[in-house]
Amino acid sequence: MQIEDMKTILIIAPGSGIGSEITKNLLKDGYRILGIGGEMSRRYSESLKEQKYKIEFIPCDYNSESSIISAFEKAKIIVKKIAGMINFVGGSLMSKAIQDISLEDFRKVLSLNLDSVFVIARETYKWMRSEAGGNIVFFGSTTGFKPSDKKLPYGVAKAGVHAMTWFFAHEGSKYGIITNTISPGYVMTERHLEEIKRKAKTDNLNYDNLVQKYRKKNPLEQLLYPNEIYPLVKLLLTSKHIQGQIFKIDSGQMLG
Repeated sequence: MQIEDMKTILIIAPGSGIGSEITKNLLKDGYRILGIGGEMSRRYSESLKEQKYKIEFIPCDYNSESSIISAFEKAKIIVKKIAGMINFVGGSLMSKAIQDISLEDFRKVLSLNLDSVFVIARETYKWMRSEAGGNIVFFGSTTGFKPSDKKLPYGVAKAGVHAMTWFFAHEGSKYGIITNTISPGYVMTERHLEEIKRKAKTDNLNYDNLVQKYRKKNPLEQLLYPNEIYPLVKLLLTSKHIQGQIFKIDSGQMLG
């Protein structure tokens, strides 16, 4: 049986650091969510469903084209049309200097952060094209604009996502498909906060002083949390005029 599709949003990796917060906010605002992802996202989706939120979930291996295509086939059985798609899949996976990056390393990072994003977006595009359009929201990174130490593969992949935005927007316009990208700086997800705590303990550093170093990375000296990204996500899911744009949310980090 198909669920009502008037306000259904397809979310890839709803249990991710940023994705979990955005998913819950969309549910609170009355959207129905169709999630696709791995084990962590499955557990998170089930916990939301137990709280009576309107969410369905389909398991998927992001690194397998056939798994992604199969997930989309299952999604179309659950819902006829989606109003939007947000892709939260990604992660730097490693920190290595250029001379230490093997081709296997490089391909592994691009497989998750670029290849999977393309296949998911292509399948979304085909679906939306057949159903009078919709809104696509990618997630890039400031690392795709400005080099970050030991993050070459990740930066290359995210730069590719930025470029992909323009192509999907260009070709999708005639079908009512709106495509934009959000490129945040360092986001204080639960995982990142735990990493900071571990670093403080391991290196015998003061936690508050370590957090202050992250504040100093941008001119506004702010920390960015997932819930602060939500207003822009909601705007890009509903706008019919913002097309092919890449929005930096970095408290001015890219200024210098």
